[in-house]
Order: sequence, then structure tokens, then C-alpha cells
Amino acid sequence: MTSEDQERELKRLEVFAYKNLKRNSIISIADGSIFAIGSGMLPVSTVIVYFISNYVHSNTLIGLLTTLNVLLSNSPQILVAKKLEMLETYKEYFIKVALLMRLMWFLLAIDVFVFAANNKLLFIILFYIIFSLQGFFASFANITWFNLILKLVPERQRSKFFGIRSSIGGLCETFGAFLMGKILRLLHFPYNYGLLFLISFLIMMLSLYIASMMKEIPIKKPKKEIDNKHYFRSMFLILKEDRNFTYYLLSVLFIGALGKMPFGFQTIFAKNSLNISTQHVAVATTILLFSQTVGYMLWGVIGSKYGFKSTLLISALIFLPAIYFTYLMSSIEIYYFSVALFGIAQSARNVNESNMAAKLCKDPLKQPSYIGLRNFIMGPFFAFNSIIAGGIIDVLGKNILFLISFSCMALGFFILCCLVKED
Repeated sequence: MTSEDQERELKRLEVFAYKNLKRNSIISIADGSIFAIGSGMLPVSTVIVYFISNYVHSNTLIGLLTTLNVLLSNSPQILVAKKLEMLETYKEYFIKVALLMRLMWFLLAIDVFVFAANNKLLFIILFYIIFSLQGFFASFANITWFNLILKLVPERQRSKFFGIRSSIGGLCETFGAFLMGKILRLLHFPYNYGLLFLISFLIMMLSLYIASMMKEIPIKKPKKEIDNKHYFRSMFLILKEDRNFTYYLLSVLFIGALGKMPFGFQTIFAKNSLNISTQHVAVATTILLFSQTVGYMLWGVIGSKYGFKSTLLISALIFLPAIYFTYLMSSIEIYYFSVALFGIAQSARNVNESNMAAKLCKDPLKQPSYIGLRNFIMGPFFAFNSIIAGGIIDVLGKNILFLISFSCMALGFFILCCLVKED
């Protein structure tokens, strides 16, 4: 395929995208809203961590749960990037992997109902395995969905689209957190959590059915077979040849990974210092999701006017006081306030981190490689920051953890501000 053919094909795709923009946007927003209700019931940093801490009492092992899930949610994306670059359509593959991801919540419900009270060791082992598989299938689903959206939503409309979708999704997540509090009252522990996983699974299945109604056309791509060794070598050449992207990855390392180490333990710190209950966790989850919703609306306006980089810089500045108040943790109100600050700051990264990576890629057909490479390299850091944080707390103490986190956040801000060029 010549460059003229490729340009012509991209133009044809853009015409289709604008023609079907309203339909696909409405369907995607509806899908995201319903999915957000289900996911709003199951935030890892609050509900899942609080639940498993009733069975596992080591900070390192609690950190391992989130480590495995986050690692498998990110790093395996590089395995599917090559496939996505060759696929002419994404929707069919997305539905397959998204279905597997959702089925893991059903299996977790079965695990709770069958083993949680009768065989705690087997329950814990199965919980860790299934929760890790949920992350693995999520990695394939997430990168496929994002590339589908890049294909169906023109670049000039993406900031508006993601802003609206994320804002509505944030409200629905807040509603999901409200439902979570109600559901947990219906049965005694631990069966209330089994019911929570089951209901979330059913809600997520409805969202997948809606997503299947999106309209997509094939896009012709160059027909070339590339062996895996050559393909992965070419991906890593990006780091050498695209210094701007490499600096961006360094900023993600220090801000999005190492700088955020304490936040995975917010609920544990509050449980140990303030003796919080399940209802306090439900309130904190609602605050987290509501603050993210406010953030989505805020970052949509700022991003449209000043670009993706500006939102990531401001969010890094907000993370700094969030780290301090997480360290302070002197009252329930301070706990809630630290969660709110974290939610506002994190919402910018939720919306614009992948958008920034895609924007730094000059060739639209190479976007799966850029996104897959970013998540492959950053995945271990996203994942192991929780277990590293748990190890630092257990060996060196909480004060050292917060000192390292604050320093990394400040360094990441400097790299992003001074070295990364958005245009």
C-alpha cells in the first residue's frame, strides 16, 4: 500500500466516522455508563482491598493482589498490539475478550459463595488467580476498545467525546457505589460480597450487549507479515528514535507509578488509624467516584483549550497535597478529603494519559504499538508500586514511603513540564 493509498483510506474512514459519529457516540456513552455502574461497585483501592484484608493480614500480600491485577491489566497489551495493527476491524475481537473479562467477576462470586466460609485457604488462592485473570483479559479488552474509539471518533471530536463519556460514566460510577452500599446490607459477610460480584457481572454483560451495536467498517492496511522478533525489536526502537515519547514515559513512571505508591493503602491506613467500617469505605468510594466525575468535567474543558499536557501537569500538582493528607490521616474527614484530592487528580490521568500517548504518535496505524509499548513498560511499575510500597512500610516504615512518593511526584512534574513537547 502506497502512502497515497493509505491517506485515501484514512480519509474514507474519517468520512465514515463523521457520518456515524452521533450513533456510535450515543452507543458508546450508553455502554460506558452501564459498565460504570458495575465497576463503580468494585473499586480495587477501597472495596476489593477492604474485603481481602479480612482474610489476608500482610501488607505485602495485600499489595500483591493489586500488583498482579494491574500488571496483567497493562503489560500483556504488547502481545495484542501486532494483531491490532493487522486487523481491519476491532469490534468482533473486542467483544470476545471483553466477555472473558466479565466472566471473571462471575467466577469470583462463585468462589465467595462456595469457599469463603468453608475453605479459606482455597478461597484466597482462587481469588488471587481469578482476580489476576480478570486483569489479563482486561488488558486485551482495553487496548482493543481504545483503538476502536480512535477509529470511530475523529481526532477533533475526541476531547469532547471522552469528556462527556467520562463525566456521565463518573456519575454512574457514583450511583454504582451507592448501590454497592445497599447491596452489602442485604446479606451477611462474606456472602454480601459474593452477591455484589454477581450483580456487577450481570450489569457489565448488559453493557457489552449495547457495545456490540456500534457500527464499524473495515480499513485496508498494508499486507505484510512481520515475525514477532522483528516486530518487538521495531517497537523498542521507538524509545531510541522518539526521545519525546521516551521523556513522556519517564514522566508517567514518576507521576503515575512511583509517585502514587501510598494511595493503594489509603483504606488500610484509615482502617489501622481510624478503625473505619464498611460504611465508611462505601462513603469514601462515593467521594472518590464523585470527585473523579468533577475532574472529568474540569479536565475536558482544560484539555480542549490548553491540551492534554496541561491537564496532566495540574493533576500532578494536586497529587502533592493528596500525598500529604494521606500521610496525616488524623480523622475521618481528612481521610475523605485525601480520597477526594486523589480522585480529582487521577481523573486527568484516566482520561488523557492514553490520549497523550496516541497524540505523540505521528502515524495513526502505529498507535497500537505506541499504546501497547507504553503499557508494557509502565505495567510493571504500575503493578509493583503497591507491593514495593507494602514492603517499604513493613521494613522501613510509613514515613520513608511518603518521602519517596513526594520526591518522585515532583521529579515527574519537572520532566513532563520541561522535556515533553505535546505538538
